Amino acid sequence: MKNPFLMFFIVVFTVFAVGNLYLFVRGWQSLEILGQQRVWFTALFWFAALSFIAGSLLGMQGVSGPLFRFLFTVGSCWIAVMLYGFLLLAAIDIVRLVGWAGNIKPDFVYRNYLLSKAIMFGVVFLVISTIIAVGAIHANRLKVTHVKIAMDKTAGQLTGLRIVMASDLHLGNIHDRKSLARIVDKMNEQRPDVVLLVGDIFDSSPEPVIQNNMGVEFERLQTKYGAFFATGNHEYIGERAMRNAKKTILDYLSSCGVQPLLDSLVLMDGSFYLAGRKDRSVIGRKTIPELLHGVDRQLPIIMLDHQPYHLDEAEQAGVDLQLSGHTHHGQMWPLNYITRKLFEQDWGFLQKGKSFFYVSCGVGTWGPPVRTAGYSEIVTIDLEFR
Repeated sequence: MKNPFLMFFIVVFTVFAVGNLYLFVRGWQSLEILGQQRVWFTALFWFAALSFIAGSLLGMQGVSGPLFRFLFTVGSCWIAVMLYGFLLLAAIDIVRLVGWAGNIKPDFVYRNYLLSKAIMFGVVFLVISTIIAVGAIHANRLKVTHVKIAMDKTAGQLTGLRIVMASDLHLGNIHDRKSLARIVDKMNEQRPDVVLLVGDIFDSSPEPVIQNNMGVEFERLQTKYGAFFATGNHEYIGERAMRNAKKTILDYLSSCGVQPLLDSLVLMDGSFYLAGRKDRSVIGRKTIPELLHGVDRQLPIIMLDHQPYHLDEAEQAGVDLQLSGHTHHGQMWPLNYITRKLFEQDWGFLQKGKSFFYVSCGVGTWGPPVRTAGYSEIVTIDLEFR
C-alpha cells in the first residue's frame, strides 16, 4: 500500500474493532444474570469505546470545551481498559479451554454458573481499575535521569555542559498548563546550561495549547544558552486539525523563547553545535551529512532527532551526541517488548563507536495518561570535554 498513513489507520482500526468486539461479547456473556438490564452495560460500553474516535475527530475539527475534554479523556483511558481487558480475558479463556480439554469442572464454579460469571466480571473490572489507577499515579510522577558523558573533544573554553532534555510532552487536552508548569519547575531545579525538547511537544492540534496560553510556562526556563526544539510526528498531525498548524506551532514556541531547529544547526558560543532534524515523516528532510555540511568537526556536535531509527547513520556522520524520544518505551506493559524489537535502542543510553545516544521514554503520555512501562522522564546530561 502506497499510503503509509492509510495503512496505519486500517491496522489500528482493525485492532480497535476486534479488541472491543471481543471485550463486549465476553462482558455481555458474563452479565447474563442481569437479563435485560444488560442494555445499560451495552450503552456504557460503546459510549466509552467510541469516545476516543469521536473525540479525535471532533478535535481535528477544532472543537474544544469541557464536554469535548471529558469525551477525549474517557476515550483515551479506554485504550488502557481495552488493552488490559483483552489480556485478562484472553488468559481466562485459555484457562477455560484447558479445563474443558481436561474435563476439569470445579464444583464451586458450576454450582451457580451465572453468579460465577458475574463475580468474575467484577474481579476483572477491579483488576483493570487498579492497574489504571496505579498507572495514572506512576505517569504523574516526574523522575530525573542523570547521565554523565566524557567526550574526547575540546569545546572552546568550556570544560563541561549540562543539558536538560525532555521529549513527548504531548501538550493539549490531557497534559495541560499545570502539567507543563511542573515540568519547567523540575527542569529549573537541574540548573541547565541548555534545554532541549526532542519532539511531540504538542499532542495534535495546537489550539488548546495556544487557547490556554500554556507556552507562557516555557518563558520561566532559566538557562545559559536558551531552549531549543526539534519537531516530532505529532507536530505534523496538527495539520489535519488546523490550517498552517506547523507554522502556528513554530511561531508560538518561538514567541515563548523555545527556538526551532528544523534541518538546521547553530554554533553556540563558538564552543559546540546544536543541530535539529525535522521528523522522519517529513518528505525531503535533509540527510545528516547535508545537515552537518561545513561544520568544524573538532567541536562537539549535539543533534536532536525525534525518532531513533538508523543510529548507524549518525555514528558514520560524526554526530557526538544524539537525543531522541518517540518510543515511550511502549508506555504500557507489555507494549515495551514491541518497541524493543522495533528500535535498536528504545530507551536509555547507548554508545556506538565514538557516538553517544540517549532515547527518552518521554515526560508525557499519548492516549491514556497511564504508565505501566518506563516512567515520566526528564534527562539531565552532564558532558565533560577534554
